[in-house]
Amino acid sequence: MTQYTDRKVYNPLATKFGNGSPVSGHAARFSVVGNAGGIAGQRAAHFSIYSDNPDIAKISAFPDTAWDPAQPDVGAQYGITWITMADLHHDAAGHEPIAAVVCVGDVVFLNITLSSTLKHIVRPDGEDLNGVTVLIMSLLNHFPSLREVCWADDVTRAGRDRADWSQITNKCKIRDVTMVFGGQRYDQSIPGDELALGALGLVGGSDDPNRRRRMTGKRLMKYKLGGAALAERQMPYGWGHKKDKHGRTVEEGDRGIVPEAQRQMAPVIEAIYRAHANGESYQDITARLIAFEAEGLIVRRDHTDLDNTFARAVDDDGASYGAAKSFFTRSDSNPRVIPSDLDIARYLEGEDPADVFDPDVRFFIAKVELVRTSRYYRRLNNDIRGRNIVLDGISATYRDDLDEYGYFDVLSASWGWPTDDKGNEILRFGVPDRVCREVAARLLRELRAPKAPTGGQAHHTPTRRALQGFSSWFVAPGELGSKYDDEPTQWGVQARMNLSGRANCILLFRRESAATGTRTGRGWTYFGPGESRPDHIAATFPLTELAASVACRLDHAVRNLLDPTTIAPLTAAQRRGDDPDPTTTWRHQIALKAGAKEPLEREITGHRTMAALSAAAGDEEEAKAYAAQVTEVKTKVAALDAEITRLKAKIRKHQAGSATARPDHADISVAAHLVAGLEAAARNNGESPSKFGTLCDETFIDWRFHVDGEDVVWACTALLPLASGGHAQLPLTGRIRNVRTRTGRNLANTDTVVRYLFEEGRELTATADLLQVTRATLLKKRVMPWLVTNGITSRGAKCALVDHPISEVRQELHRWVTRGSDDTSSPTSNYIGRLRATYADPNLSWGDAAVPDDTVWVSDAIKMLTADRTTREHGLPVLDVALALGKTEAEIRELVKPQKRAAGFTRPVYLAYANESKTHVKAVPCPPARPVPRPALRRPRHPPARGRSQRVRRHLLTLPAGTSRARYLAHRAVPGELPRQVDQRWRDRELARDSSHRPKPSMKSSSPASLRGPRSRAGLAMCPSGRSAPPALLLREKAAAPEDDWP
Repeated sequence: MTQYTDRKVYNPLATKFGNGSPVSGHAARFSVVGNAGGIAGQRAAHFSIYSDNPDIAKISAFPDTAWDPAQPDVGAQYGITWITMADLHHDAAGHEPIAAVVCVGDVVFLNITLSSTLKHIVRPDGEDLNGVTVLIMSLLNHFPSLREVCWADDVTRAGRDRADWSQITNKCKIRDVTMVFGGQRYDQSIPGDELALGALGLVGGSDDPNRRRRMTGKRLMKYKLGGAALAERQMPYGWGHKKDKHGRTVEEGDRGIVPEAQRQMAPVIEAIYRAHANGESYQDITARLIAFEAEGLIVRRDHTDLDNTFARAVDDDGASYGAAKSFFTRSDSNPRVIPSDLDIARYLEGEDPADVFDPDVRFFIAKVELVRTSRYYRRLNNDIRGRNIVLDGISATYRDDLDEYGYFDVLSASWGWPTDDKGNEILRFGVPDRVCREVAARLLRELRAPKAPTGGQAHHTPTRRALQGFSSWFVAPGELGSKYDDEPTQWGVQARMNLSGRANCILLFRRESAATGTRTGRGWTYFGPGESRPDHIAATFPLTELAASVACRLDHAVRNLLDPTTIAPLTAAQRRGDDPDPTTTWRHQIALKAGAKEPLEREITGHRTMAALSAAAGDEEEAKAYAAQVTEVKTKVAALDAEITRLKAKIRKHQAGSATARPDHADISVAAHLVAGLEAAARNNGESPSKFGTLCDETFIDWRFHVDGEDVVWACTALLPLASGGHAQLPLTGRIRNVRTRTGRNLANTDTVVRYLFEEGRELTATADLLQVTRATLLKKRVMPWLVTNGITSRGAKCALVDHPISEVRQELHRWVTRGSDDTSSPTSNYIGRLRATYADPNLSWGDAAVPDDTVWVSDAIKMLTADRTTREHGLPVLDVALALGKTEAEIRELVKPQKRAAGFTRPVYLAYANESKTHVKAVPCPPARPVPRPALRRPRHPPARGRSQRVRRHLLTLPAGTSRARYLAHRAVPGELPRQVDQRWRDRELARDSSHRPKPSMKSSSPASLRGPRSRAGLAMCPSGRSAPPALLLREKAAAPEDDWP
């Protein structure tokens, strides 16, 4: 199984390259991803240089829309396939289109929008990789028919990094591929051409560091001299770009764009800073900003959403907090080390922050210090790769030893203060120095430790929740899970922990409109105007039960895949990432059209408001005009809705028909690892090693939950890696408890217990631990009453069934007893029929002797310990027996002293300690240690001759649990019925002696008289498939079967 072709090309990329045999390769590149204008110019330059090639002429005739990644269906008409970053390499991440490939005749053409210097692919086992270099190398490897590779006349279109340039040139030299730049051919088999090509590479490789040094140094100089070097929407409040009388931005030499303090912001900043220093909440501060915004004194600065306002944050505590906090500090500038109270006190006393705080803290309070001092502490990320970089006398600072870029910290020159009508400076916008320091001190006191990754735990240890990161989903009105009739419902899952420390998850819902934020979706702290969180919690479920349920369902699903008699539930086995997924583009188009619809809907609301105001003022003509505009805009909205509906229908149609049957091989070893890990997580409060949690995140996708009565039904898709690349999708679903409806610490209902124990086949002890109860409580209150109700009334049958080592037995009996009256489709056989009849027999004579145990390895242990006379007398070390049988020492010692169970069966005593130190074990002798009257037998007239071996036959006789013994009976094989008489007489005496000392029955429903049934022999029945553990214990009456028929 490999992810790469025999030509060392990643399988998804090889699929998109196709199977042609082009002779000439062409590549046009622009450095910015998604820049349509830049790459269009590069394509035009390339086409003009190679216009004499007829195939290039055909490609140049393609319309611009064919090269638009937002319209892949148009490009597909011309044979264009889009490539994402994830298609390049198994360590690459990103699903945004970064390149297009098309084959026309003898030409393969690459349209690349990617930097040739950045390291896009992060590798844990070596140097990071550049995406352009990986793409070009893959092209050369995939098409051995290539004889030339062509670029425009700019050598940097091929690569700027010297190492990447060497890889490409060496590959072309080895493959005898000619490199062409601007029509000039370089054949490396000719020494002169190879030398010239090396000189070109030297120029290109030197150009990039020098260019970057000039660009970075220029920005650094602007920072130092007090230039803005920012868009006006990104500048701190209180300053803007200086403009001349014509409204044009003013630039001054090396300083660049000049910042200018805004006079009208003085009362705003003074009021906001005083309110913050007085301890007002950020929500109240946002209310002040909304009032200033209404007066036209301030405009919210948001360079990503130009229409954003402070008023949008009304009734949203989270949005209000963010709007007000951004007035004082950057949201992404939290320092790594929190300053101490002593440092904050020194700062409040008037000390210089440079003497008190580290650079990270100074950067955090930079906006406040700008208001206090008019000097801005700024940070410029360095894009010159290398250590110990120095520009303009400023050394780069590196985050750690692995950082190869770092950053520059600069304290700018003064940005100046605003002036009043008389030309006098308004120092600090009218804010006292002490107030500014108190604002900064409050910001620092509000700092907490750096936020750990989400997942419901602290992440200070290498463990995390095994299952976390459930993405939100929407449910349309009228569908299962919909809460509202007028708009879709958004559902989500968040981690919670109750007071006892038990890891839980809560299922939340809200309206789609409440989930829409100003730029991105809102977090799960806002549920709409006047709505509170408790009213929107639909269910609470334990993480341990979810982990155990997923492990159980995954195990069953994979076993069904391996069973040739069942139909595999792989209903959608599509290669993820191998083939272009048009639904990605369609979803992007839906998002764009939904974004275009929002301002139109706001416009409709505004027109209606104005129409109402005009009508109230008596101006009917103006009201009609506004009403007409409402109709016009509603027509546009309806058109967008129709287009969104059409795209959604295309997505559904594609998903319905995307599953195609094809043979492939899947790696299910990961499933076995996941089952074991999830079972361990279920025993460890849902936690697991972080690496295992990451594997769960990558394997289980498309989570869905909905409430069904007292349960929560979950569903997800498990991804199984395919040998040919991509993944097969294995749907899983299950049902767990909704503990939110449980009163206090009530025990789980019977349906839940029966589902876990019988339907899913989990072990009794594991089920009791999962539900946080004892075995006895679970059996007394839930399991035993259910068995009696469904016709399994014999005490021995019940005790044997609940602890049966083979889950299929419990599952089969559950299917049988819960079948409908008209269900005749259940498969049957002689074995299954015998199984049903045995456990449903109310007169079953097993009593407490029904021990559901795997006696195969027990028999092997006894054979080992009775191999010769010395071993029988002195035994063997416990460790040696455990190693020979592949068991633990604890399991061997349990054969000597069985674990006492509060409910269910108790294992008999199979072995005994052979010495006082209890380091050796031996088989239990027969007769036992205490004297047992031997039967009166007639001595043979002629004893065996000395040295003649005596044939000995042994039987494993399982006695009732009241005796707590199992004996190996040894006797000579003498003629007649003597062995049967010896066996039966010894058993009769043992039963008669131990029955008087049998412990009192506790949870068992049948009376002690059940032990005094007909005398019988206990045998072990093997299942038809020859499995080691017995599916049932079958009793045979003494007279019913001869000795030779014993199993």
